[in-house]
Formats: sequence, structure tokens, C-alpha cells
Amino acid sequence: MPATDDEPQIGERARLAELIQIMGRHGLNGLASRLGLLPGRSEQPVDVGTPERVVALLRDLGPVAVKLGQVLATREDLLGPEWVRALSTLQDRVTPLPFEALEPTILAALGSPIGDVFASFDREPIAAASIAQVHGATLRDGTEVVVKVRRPGIAERVDADLRLLRRIARLAARHSPEIRRLKLDELLRFFAESLSQEMDLSAEAAACESIGAFLQPLGVRTPAFYWDQVGRRINVQQRLDGMPVRAILDGAGDCGADIAGIYADAVLRMIIFNGRFHADPHPGNVFVLADASLAFIDFGAVGVLSPARRNEVVTLVLAIAGEDTRSVTDVLLQWSGETNVDRQALTRELDALIGQFRGAVLQQIELAEVFGRVFALLRTYRLALPPDLALLLRTLLIAEGFVRRLDPGFDIAARAAPIARELLRERIGPAGLKRGGRRLATSLGRLAAASPELVAFAERVARSGALPIELQGGAVCPTPTSPRRADPNLLSAGLLIAGAILQRDHDVVGAMMMASAVLPAAWAWFASRQRR
Repeated sequence: MPATDDEPQIGERARLAELIQIMGRHGLNGLASRLGLLPGRSEQPVDVGTPERVVALLRDLGPVAVKLGQVLATREDLLGPEWVRALSTLQDRVTPLPFEALEPTILAALGSPIGDVFASFDREPIAAASIAQVHGATLRDGTEVVVKVRRPGIAERVDADLRLLRRIARLAARHSPEIRRLKLDELLRFFAESLSQEMDLSAEAAACESIGAFLQPLGVRTPAFYWDQVGRRINVQQRLDGMPVRAILDGAGDCGADIAGIYADAVLRMIIFNGRFHADPHPGNVFVLADASLAFIDFGAVGVLSPARRNEVVTLVLAIAGEDTRSVTDVLLQWSGETNVDRQALTRELDALIGQFRGAVLQQIELAEVFGRVFALLRTYRLALPPDLALLLRTLLIAEGFVRRLDPGFDIAARAAPIARELLRERIGPAGLKRGGRRLATSLGRLAAASPELVAFAERVARSGALPIELQGGAVCPTPTSPRRADPNLLSAGLLIAGAILQRDHDVVGAMMMASAVLPAAWAWFASRQRR
């Protein structure tokens, strides 16, 4: 009889039994009970163990558990500071495999003898991690390269451990409301997708080239790849002539501010304009090249901010800037999916939090401090952020820590302001309005049969990028005796601009707002023509 979804198969049962045994060895039977791994004991008050014991357990369980611990270390919205500190000590460093163990993988991936592709191949690795290790090599034409090779058997190990983690997550969610709040299913789904990308070394190469094309005009380089030698288990990439920023942080001196500025621009523009960004831009992954330019390496971790999510972030930022705490509350509750929350109390606390930073000098505010206070509030109200947003915040915190070490006076928030203004100019400029107008004209196609003149009006807006709006003087400058009313034409103009801003990333919302802008003016124009 086949096993049901709730019954582990034979291999999983053995791994589960091994897990329970290892937990007992670390004095974590209480945690096993809380997770529902020891039947009949989960309802009893138990000691789940210290963060240090859990970290030791994760190290013993292997690479997948270590990587999960690293992800959890970024989730201050879920875990308290003592847990985050302990989990942050987990490092993805393993004992390198000897060359003989990797050689069959290299031969199979290349499809030919190593000597046919490389003039030399360093048997000692440059670096080793749980998924892959990196070796230096030289191509037949003398070009120095870096060869990244996936560890043999890691795909099967990751797949088995992920199945086990999902099973444990389901058991734990049934037995513990506190663990259910962590939304482990969603977190593990995001974690599995990230691991899948990291194990596909061709996906890393594609991400590096794609994001690299965006960074190139900014003067930031990424390594080129030799696609004849790129596959899921291996990639061969250019070896950049430079040194990691980590090695020169202490001696950055006068160039520290310049490096910080270029780096901050690159990270912020990747997020704001590109939507795909290097999700682990720590000092070891950023190089200063021989020509003093900056380079990013190791695109195993890539963040993706969907257009919808970017709009939500913009909404949140605008609400905070406008001290509209009700809207801030709405966004946070939308992200968490929670409904059983005291909205008024949460709004009051958010208002107090925003008020504490009101009027402060930006250079005196650290993102880490702001995020820390927000995360504490989220934990208090048992709210959780979506995993993709948590990854974005982690990237911003890495970036801020980076630039503050290079230049203690660097203000990354002020650096973002001109980038945001640039985005605004792009969206409301003639080209942006034309794009929006064309989409709107298409959306109004159904009206052609009923009102050809109305559609002709919309098409002229699309071609010219201008909206014919007649402003009545009395509406703009009301007399003392006249009521102060919003002129519908001014409202139309405002909606048109707002629609243009949103339309780049959210066609439906943007088109609706632009339609709200154009249709009243268009209808007035059409009605005036009919009266004539």
C-alpha cells in the first residue's frame, strides 16, 4: 500500500528517525515535541532549547539545514534578536572535496577530457561551499578563468532534505499556533526555489549576464561566461583582475566615499529600475578592479521584485513619508494576510514609531535601527513579511552596512532620492505619457462603434502625449464668496500623472487611473461638440 502524503516513505522514515536521534543528542527533545515529532507530547509546556543548541543541530544536519538557518537569520520579523544573532553565525563553508572526487562531474559536464578545454586546471580550490566549489584554470588560448563545479550528489541530498523539511513544517503547524504564525510552508517554498536556482549553475550565469547588462552603463562590471562550458553542474567564467572590497575596507582612505557611491547607486538602481538584483552584495562579492572600476561576482542568490510588489513598496514609502499610518497599517496587514489584529492599536504604535524619527537628520538614522524597530512591532502583533520582501530588506541592510564601513557619513537614503526623482520624471515625461496613452487607446477599442469621436480624442492624446485641459480661472483662484471646489480638470490631470507613474509596472491600475483622467475630459469635449 503506498504511503499517504502524511506518511513518510522508507528513506524519509530513516532520515526522520536520524533527525529525532540527533535532536535528542543536542538536548532538544522539547523542540521535537513542539514540532510534533514525538507524538502525544506536543501540548505539554516544553523547553525548546537555546539558540546555540539549535545552531549546533543545524550544523550537524548538513548543508540544507545550514542554508535554512541562514535564511531564518534574516527574518527578524519572525525571530527575536537572540535567535537572529545565533543563526547569523552559520557559515556556508565546508571541507573542500579532493579534485579526484570532482573530476567525474567535470568530465561529464564538459563532455571531453579536461586537457581539451583547459591548458591548466588548479587542483586546489579557491573556495568551497555546500553547493559548489571554485577552481582556477587557464583556457587553451591562455585566458585565465574561474571554474565553478557543483558537488556530486548534492541535488539528491537537497531534494530529500527539502521533502523532510516540508513534512516537519506541516506537522509543526498542526501542533503549534506559534509555529503556524511563521508560515513555514510559504518560507520553505521560497527557500526551495532559491536553492533550485543556486544549484543550476547555468541559471547563475544567465542571471549574471542579464543583471550585468543593466549594470554596465553604470560603470559596474560582471564576469563574462564561456557558454560552451556552461551547464547545470558547471560554469566557466572570466577571472576578473582585482581584489575584493573586504580586503581593502580598512585601507579605503579617500576612495571609500567614491566606492560607496558607485556601489549604492548600483544596488538601488537594480532594485528600483531593474526589478532583479544581486541578493548577497556583501564585501566578498564586490571587487575593485585594476582600472579602479567596481565589479559584482557570484550571482547564486538573486532577488526578484515583481511589478506588483514594487508598487506596494512605493505605496508604503509614500504612506510613511506622508505620515499616513492607516495606509502603512493596511500594507503591513495585506502582506501578512492576518485579519485578527487590533488595527487601531497597531496604527497607534506605528504613528508613535514614525513620530520618533520625525525631523531627524537622515545621516543620523540607520536603516538597521529603523528596520529593527519595525521588526519588533511585527513580532509583537504576530505579523510576517512575504519572503521576497524579506530578501529585499536583507539586501538593503547588507548595502547599508557595506557603505557605512566604507564611509561612516554616507547617507544611503539621500542617495535614493535622486533615483526616485529620475523614476518619476521617466514615468510622467512625454515618452511615458505616450506609452500610457497607447495602452489606454487599446483599452478603449470597444467604444469605437458607439463613439468614434471619443476614441479619436483618446488617440490624439496617445499621439501627442498631451491632454487638452481647459482650466477655469474661477476654479483655480476662487473668490472669497465662492465655495472651494476641486476642479474636475485638475483632478483629471492629477489622475493622469498618477496613472503614468503606475503604468510602467502595473498596466491595469495605471490604465484605469489614466482612463479616469481622460474620460471626464473626453466626455466634456464630446458633449460640447454635440451641443454645437
